[in-house]
Amino acid sequence: MIDRLITTNMQFITPRFNPPQLRTWLTNLAFYFGLVVALLCVWITPTHAAQEPQRATPSATPHLIEGHWSAAHQPTTPLKVLPLTGGNFLFNGVLEISQAGDYVIDFKATSTFAQFQHTLLDSHNSVVAELKGGISSTEFNPFMLRHARSVYLEPGRYQLMTSLQTPYLIAQPQPYLDLKVDYQQAIKLGNLITLLCLGVLFGLMAYYLVLGLVRAQLVHGMYALFILGNIFMQGTSLLVFSDTFGVHNFYLSALPILFSNIAYVFFVKELLNIRQQHNPKLYRCIQYAVAILVGFALWGMYAPHWMMEMARYGVGIFLSLGLACSIYLSSKVNMTARYYLIAILTFFVLGGLSITAQNFSGYTLYVEHLGLIAVTVEALLLSFVLSYQFHELFREKEQVLAALGISQTQVKTDRLTGLPNRIALEAAIQLLPQTGSITILDVDRLKYYNDNFGHAYGDKLLCDFSRFLQSQLGEKGTLHRLGGDEFAITAPHGDEAFINTVLDETVAHLRANGFELAGISAGTAFIHEDPDNCSIVMNMADMRMYEVKRAHKRAQNEQFY
Repeated sequence: MIDRLITTNMQFITPRFNPPQLRTWLTNLAFYFGLVVALLCVWITPTHAAQEPQRATPSATPHLIEGHWSAAHQPTTPLKVLPLTGGNFLFNGVLEISQAGDYVIDFKATSTFAQFQHTLLDSHNSVVAELKGGISSTEFNPFMLRHARSVYLEPGRYQLMTSLQTPYLIAQPQPYLDLKVDYQQAIKLGNLITLLCLGVLFGLMAYYLVLGLVRAQLVHGMYALFILGNIFMQGTSLLVFSDTFGVHNFYLSALPILFSNIAYVFFVKELLNIRQQHNPKLYRCIQYAVAILVGFALWGMYAPHWMMEMARYGVGIFLSLGLACSIYLSSKVNMTARYYLIAILTFFVLGGLSITAQNFSGYTLYVEHLGLIAVTVEALLLSFVLSYQFHELFREKEQVLAALGISQTQVKTDRLTGLPNRIALEAAIQLLPQTGSITILDVDRLKYYNDNFGHAYGDKLLCDFSRFLQSQLGEKGTLHRLGGDEFAITAPHGDEAFINTVLDETVAHLRANGFELAGISAGTAFIHEDPDNCSIVMNMADMRMYEVKRAHKRAQNEQFY
């Protein structure tokens, strides 16, 4: 009843979830998931723009502070853009405050810089406030994961002088002003993105690391290193490490990426199984990319001001490499490459925006947030690739097990008669109780039929004999073919009288169906005769069979032999 229910259920389940349809379903799901996430990220992330955002009215909040940047050694020469290789810079700006209140001064577009100091002067050139901060600064941070500093201001005109010291930049920092109460609400989305994405990445990193150790596969370990590098970078850039763990090493915002970029190239190589003998051109591209990225890493450590630029160029290289490899191998009907193509396309768009963006039209979301989202989305989409690989491994395992099952059955089955063979008999003997018996049989005059009527006729004798005898034995015994004209019967209850009756019926059947000279010689031994050694019991049955066979020869006329 249970087997029937399982079979019935499988008839309904199998058509819906067969492997080709499952692969198609997963592909569509991964594609639409990636598309929706990409559009959502682009929508919630401030628009990537190269132009200067329009200034709001002085009374509106938030609004950019009117002023300009200059190099510290040339304060009178305005800079249109700050060099991304960093340096010491000064900002000179003017604030018009129309109503008293608690205000916040923060930087727009990026949070990756080492140290800053805001000096606020009133209309009498008196210092109203000095506000310090930055990733390398140990000053108390009143706003978690932010460089913002609060100050109470009365109505009037103020001058803001900001000094910025940083080895490198990822985008253009622009000071702006906001009401404290509005700012506290505005930063919630960005902080949520930071903590959520870093949590997801940390979980995925641990998963891939354990998976790599358990399965001893380089692909999972390399991706875990790639995620680790991004956790260090984003955790440092977005002040998670400095605010939570008191780690103020600014170079952690770029140095780990120099090495995680290399790890990602090895990950692509192992994921797509790129080997020199199979894909020599792609393999050479991998080698060139690794050589270039190693050069970037060495240059970044030798010239720290170029560290972020080397990391940025390295991201561009591995994104382009991953995209090119997945496109090429997808054209070769590589399903893993097709799944990976969905992930790398999304990563290419979002990652490309994050490494080229210089100004955002928003205020509390940074370039770093976009990069963090890009890595997290790609890591999540790669779970589809991993799921597909696990599915394929499971399918291959099932096929191997099925093939092994068939092989084991074939090994234990006689090809001519379909009966269990000598190997199966040896296993069956071990399971017999002490009441069981072994009967060794020999089909008499098989050689006569082979010599006079051909082996096909002799095979017919054996098949007819096997089919009829097994049907007569039923559940009381099992017939085995040992080879040639030799057979054996295992009976769990050792009913020798029943077996002899069945053998007589079999002989009568054969003689009535074209084998008038056929006969059977049989000898039986019982397990209780030597329960500790079944092979001795089998030898005893064999010897008794030969005694019966010799008796048959003496009793019959010599012409039958």
